[in-house]
Amino acid sequence: MNFAPSILAALGAALSFALAAVLQQESTQSVPSDDSLSLTLLVDLAHRRRWLMGIGLLIAGYGLQALALSYGPVALVQPIVVTELAFAIPLGIWRGHCHVGRRETLGIAAVLAGLAIFLLVATPTNPRYSPGATAWLVSLLAIAGGAGLLVLIGSRAQGPHRAMLLGAAAGICFGALAVLTKVTTEALSSNLGHAFLTWKPYVTVAAGILALVISQSAYQAGPLAYSMPFISIIEPTVAVVMGDALLGETVRLTPGQLVLEAFAADVAVGAIVALTTSSTVLTIYKQGSNPAREQGSDDRSKRPPSQPETDTSMPKVMPPGRKKLQEMQ
Repeated sequence: MNFAPSILAALGAALSFALAAVLQQESTQSVPSDDSLSLTLLVDLAHRRRWLMGIGLLIAGYGLQALALSYGPVALVQPIVVTELAFAIPLGIWRGHCHVGRRETLGIAAVLAGLAIFLLVATPTNPRYSPGATAWLVSLLAIAGGAGLLVLIGSRAQGPHRAMLLGAAAGICFGALAVLTKVTTEALSSNLGHAFLTWKPYVTVAAGILALVISQSAYQAGPLAYSMPFISIIEPTVAVVMGDALLGETVRLTPGQLVLEAFAADVAVGAIVALTTSSTVLTIYKQGSNPAREQGSDDRSKRPPSQPETDTSMPKVMPPGRKKLQEMQ
């Protein structure tokens, strides 16, 4: 099959997602941390023009991703889409007024190399297979359980570990969203009226909102270099596994190719460690640590230490009996 339209659309989606992530991550830094992992976070962000621009790019990228999935299998599209990492992290570092050094460049290249090896050694197919309700239920419950556990642990963590754990949870949600998008797009294209009578469009929307809340919370916890590598690795992995289990998108691997896959995984993990411990990334994190944001954006309750307190209460009124007694004295 000719997958050229799918590849081009996936690359366009990667660029749109990267620009969206940078704008959204910058916007989350001005939102109180108390809003994390709640719909209130989205409500607060909706008042920020930069975040709305990011949402526009996110929607454009999502449309291109849906187009790519309509022409090609999940196993081909998702590894290309997550090359957003190559655009987003350098742009985020540059926007943080820092320099992309050798360590950051090699880390990004290593993550992308792992994904490229997957594309080169795997031969994904694009069958038309419709799984039953039980298979969907089991898969979605497993996805919800894994993402929920990471969110639970991440909500109790602080700093970089919080960003990493929430980024991993977001990757799981985005991987499931990719598969749901593919089946929903096919349902809408085949019978528009009947598609809205099924569960697929509504679960897809719910998964999208959930993925958005978790990803924004991950961006809020630290620079993109903390969360995005985990999203980039976990998202295609979940999508490919679900595509194989539910849609029959078999990826055929020989023993030699399995060795290459294992090597690629080791390289990717090492690259993530190199990125997240980079001095440049740590500098950006320290610059973004704003105590005022931790306490909320409203500082009206604070009073300068040197400012004396003044008594603005109403004058005390002396009872007539006591006033007369004082006059007699």
